[in-house]
Amino acid sequence: MTDKDPTTAGSVRLAIERDIFNGALAPGDALEETRLATRFGVSRTPVREAITQLVQAGLVTKRAHKRAVVSELDPGTLLELFEALSELEGAAAYLSANRMTPQEKSELLSIHAAAGENLQQGGDPNAYADLGFEFHQLIVRGCHNSVLIDTTEWLALRVLPYRRFQVVAPGRLQRNQADHDGIISAIVEGDAATARDLIQRHTLEQGDALMRFIALNKTSHADFYSTAISKGNAL
Repeated sequence: MTDKDPTTAGSVRLAIERDIFNGALAPGDALEETRLATRFGVSRTPVREAITQLVQAGLVTKRAHKRAVVSELDPGTLLELFEALSELEGAAAYLSANRMTPQEKSELLSIHAAAGENLQQGGDPNAYADLGFEFHQLIVRGCHNSVLIDTTEWLALRVLPYRRFQVVAPGRLQRNQADHDGIISAIVEGDAATARDLIQRHTLEQGDALMRFIALNKTSHADFYSTAISKGNAL
């Protein structure tokens, strides 16, 4: 990992995310830029950028004297984020069903097909999460409304870590893919109302499941992650 790699900050962010979700970093633990830079073999600049991204996602909190610490997990706020995102993605899907170009629909179908191939080959959760993010991103950008795109993408980044890590639950990849089947069919067929309703339900179900796990079973990001694996049929 080097500073010259344009994805360096993103790679550092993902590594810190994994540490938060697997318990290596607990709520309240400090993120020291110098120590992290040494660990990843980079300068403090990409580390600082990664921490900024984590603050925006709500996984990290800035305290006095710009000290960054791992956030406590708040299921109520998480549910509100998913509720808001479901409405925004629903509006975007409604417009995209009428506005996406043939090329954009082709790109969406290609991403969906790649996700299906991932499942046939055993289902790599990390690769599938990346494809899922791109799937949702293409739908949002297909609405061709810059205000809606900017607002939705900002909010999507805040819930991205939770969307990414919930796919480790057994059977979750298959359920996501089935949901995406219906969403993409509605968009390709120009059925705006169905596309809106399906993606709203899909996103709300993700938020509801995550909130139940965090609120009723465990309280930390690491406990959420381990519980999702062991009790995945509830997700």
